[in-house]
Amino acid sequence: MDVAAQVMALRRGEDEAGSALVERYRPFVLGRLKAAARARNWFWIDDIEDATQEVLVRFVEAVRAGRFVYRDESQLKGFLVRTAFYAVMQRQDDHLATWSPDDEQAVARLGLDRVGEFRLPAFSAAAFDTLGRRECLEELYRAIDSLPEARAQVLRLTMLGLRPREIAPVMERSANAVSVLKTHALAELREALAETEFEANCGKYFLGERT
Repeated sequence: MDVAAQVMALRRGEDEAGSALVERYRPFVLGRLKAAARARNWFWIDDIEDATQEVLVRFVEAVRAGRFVYRDESQLKGFLVRTAFYAVMQRQDDHLATWSPDDEQAVARLGLDRVGEFRLPAFSAAAFDTLGRRECLEELYRAIDSLPEARAQVLRLTMLGLRPREIAPVMERSANAVSVLKTHALAELREALAETEFEANCGKYFLGERT
């Protein structure tokens, strides 16, 4: 059964199709998360397999609820990448909510020399406001999704922390071609965002506070 047929079967409530899709795309999601965790030092992701399963469960739920409508495999993988990014950010929020400055291992991961040097106000100032960030990420992703698919895909993978040489095999292009595509994609994204209130509303999350 091809992917389109499996998605349609899952939408009809056939659990076997869901299981088949999960196993089909597990290596893809796992590979993307492993590469991104290495590239971005996502130390709060202590169980890549569990995070992968969460992404796939969210995908299955989205299909069942009609929130995902299949067009082609590139679009499906883009949805998985976006879902992975949101899942990772949720886990970061959970980690920050339970994080303790007395946790020496966590402090070491953050690159601080001693627990006593940790300053909560500085840490809080550097942390994103969860609600505002989510809304801004939604706006950013809407702008990315409005781009031609190849440009949207390279930006989705870039947001997962992948470099051009890591994106190249996914998109079946050379690393140089990916770099050129990324440059054009970013330029078009900036133009799209310039037509909105993104910088005014979300600049503090991505550009820092302006004085």
